[in-house]
Order: sequence, then structure tokens, then C-alpha cells
Amino acid sequence: MPTRIAHISDTHLGARPRRGVKQNVWGEEMRSHLLEHDFYERFEEIFATIAELEPAVDLVVHSGDLYDSPWENNPQQPPVVAQETAWRVIHDFIKHTGIPVLIIEGNHGLYRNRDVSLLDYLRMTIPELRVATQVDLKRSFANKEPLIFEFDDFDVFCFPFMDYHVLESSDLVTDFNDWISTAQNPTPKRTSIAVAHGMDLDRSLPTPIFSMGYDYIALGHDHHQHKLSDHAWYAGSPERWRFDEQKHKKGFLLVEVEVGKKPKIQPFHLEFSRPVYSDKIEVVQDDTVESLIGKVEKYIGDKSLKIPWNPSTAARIRLTFQGQSSRIGGIELAVALEGLRISLLGRDSDYNISQFVWAMHQKEVDLDAAAYPEIESEYLIEDPENDFREYLDSVAIDEKFDTELLTKVAVRALKLAVGGPDEKLTIDSFLEGDS
Repeated sequence: MPTRIAHISDTHLGARPRRGVKQNVWGEEMRSHLLEHDFYERFEEIFATIAELEPAVDLVVHSGDLYDSPWENNPQQPPVVAQETAWRVIHDFIKHTGIPVLIIEGNHGLYRNRDVSLLDYLRMTIPELRVATQVDLKRSFANKEPLIFEFDDFDVFCFPFMDYHVLESSDLVTDFNDWISTAQNPTPKRTSIAVAHGMDLDRSLPTPIFSMGYDYIALGHDHHQHKLSDHAWYAGSPERWRFDEQKHKKGFLLVEVEVGKKPKIQPFHLEFSRPVYSDKIEVVQDDTVESLIGKVEKYIGDKSLKIPWNPSTAARIRLTFQGQSSRIGGIELAVALEGLRISLLGRDSDYNISQFVWAMHQKEVDLDAAAYPEIESEYLIEDPENDFREYLDSVAIDEKFDTELLTKVAVRALKLAVGGPDEKLTIDSFLEGDS
């Protein structure tokens, strides 16, 4: 009989979009903000759906980022409601179904400089919940022991998030890979599952796991649900954490695993009542602030958002202004857009909009040429983001790659290469930029 698992990931409980959000609206009165509450609803929806599957699954695997914070850009604990939701939903699911749940720690919800974990409380208070934290990983690595959970008919090998730069600076990369190939070696004739939180992009995905012969590898960290290989899938996130996830299909994976066979994958996708829009507004040479505001108002009108307020369907909008006009000053445009935002999100607004933000991708006109000696003529005269997109359109790109993500990486890497801020190119840092 195949082992059936439900693979979920990156639930980011407690995520609170803050920029350009309509104020004083609640998902649950005086407890959770409107858009924060969306993440709680998806979490409950996924577990409710899994509970109804027939035949029942043998295990629910969560491949990291249960909570949204703490992380590099937010050192605070997750909101109380996030922790209450996690405990209540998981506890009730296990109590009513008898199905065990396993969670590994990701890079969100992680205390990077402490040997404690938010997952420890869940582990201590919920029967049949298995947890693998970064502390567990470090302990197993140091003792040269496997980080494994053994069930009746299958084994689960755990790889919580580990920052590659920490291993590299400690000169432990080779030792860590050796630990994987020895301690994390699956037993022949027993179904083996690996669960890991990482991506090639920031080198947090330990590549030796792909040569270990695991029958299925449940991956987290990438919010885009997709196949990495025949035996490895990202479940993706169940809610739109960033605007560039608007077109992603969100949900979880039902996986049937047998020894030595290709796993059978059935994606389950959620339906959303709240629309998320992320589009571009072209700026031409003759545009004025007034004409651009008119374009934005037309865009909103075309989306049929001038309707009575409905908290369940109020839209989230991000607009990116591309191009430039000599008749527009950046400060002047920002002031006008802020005024429009107040109008759209005000208490007496006629629009069904919960969030309105923007970004400006315009040519810089006051660059010091000496600061970019060899790059300027090749990249700064043209729009590097648009140029890279045109390049991607001209070559054959495997559909598993997110072209928007590749473009963001390329542009941010270019900025850092020519003297940008002193920062690391991490999965989270280069995806910032909403206004």
C-alpha cells in the first residue's frame, strides 16, 4: 500500500501587510487585522480539506515557515492570534482525525541567535505532533545522528532551514554534506520521505539530498507550487504573501509514495474571494502628474472597484510606474498618489479596496557617472529590468522557472555589483520595494 501524505508549506501565520492598508478594518474584531486574517483562514481551510480526504492520509507534512516572524526584517514574535490559531487548528485536527502532523522550522519564525524555538510549545502541548527545529538539526549534526521520525511503514528525514553562509563561515559545508550522506541515509525497502526548507537561489537547499534515493522530497521556501524533479515538489504558500504571487495557484499537495516508484502528486488549489492586482502603468514623455493620476483612476474603474465596501472582497492593488516624463517630479507624483490613496482607503470611500501601493521604476536623472565607471553605458542608459525581460523572452526558459523572480534577482544583483548598499542578496531582501 502506498503512503499518503498531505504536503503543505509556508503558511506565514501572523503576516501583516502594513503599507498602504485601509485602517481600522478587522478580520476578527479587535483581534486580527483584515489582511492578516486571510492567512488564518487559509490555514484552517487547508486542514479542514485534508480532514475530509478519502482515504485518509497517513501524515501531514509542513515544510517550514509556519509563522511569518521573527525573521531578518521583523524580529518580533508572531501575533498572539497567530500562535493561538496554530495551536487550535493543529490540536483539533489531530484530536478529530488521529492523523499525525510533522512541522520543520523555516527561515521565518526562527530565532537566529537563540537555541529556542516557537515550535517547542506546540511540540510540548499537542499529542502526535512531530517537530524538527534548527536546534534539533544542529544537535543531530554535532552528534552525527540522523534527524528522523519513524512511522509504521515509512521514515521521514528532516532538514530544517540552515543558512548556507553560517556553514560556509564556520568551514562546515563539507562536514554537513558528509552528515547528510551518512546519518540521513534511508533504509532499503522502507518508504523514505525527506522534508526540507530551502532554495538554490540562496543556497539554503542542501543539494546532497537529491542523491540519497528518497522516494519523495517535500520542499518549502519557494511560494510557487511546482515540481522541481520527479521526486521533489514545492507545495507553495496557501496565501498571497507578496504581490508577485498573484498568479500562483495556491494550496497543498496530496502525495502517494511507494518504495522505488515515482510518487503520484495531486495538487489541491484554493479559491480566493479577495482579488490581488499587480500591474504596470506606462509613463510617457508628455505625461503630467494629472494625466498619471487619471490613468490610475481609469485602471481602478476598469477593475469595477467603485462598489460598496465588502471586507471579504476588498481588493489589494500594486501599481508599478514604468518610464519617465520630464514634466513630472518624483516628490510631486508621490504627494499626488498619497492623496489618491487617502481618497481610495478613507472611511467614507466609495471604493472596495483594502490596500493600495505603488513602485516607481524610472530612469535616474541625477547619477554621478564616476560612481558607475564601466556599467553605466551598458545598463543605466536603458532600463535593466525591461532589458532582462526582453532577453528572457528571446530564449527558451523552462516553465518551472518564475521569470519575474529571475528578473528581480538579476536587477538586484546588478545594483549590488555596481556599488549598491552593503547587504546580502537573500530570498527576502531583494523582493522588497512596495511603497
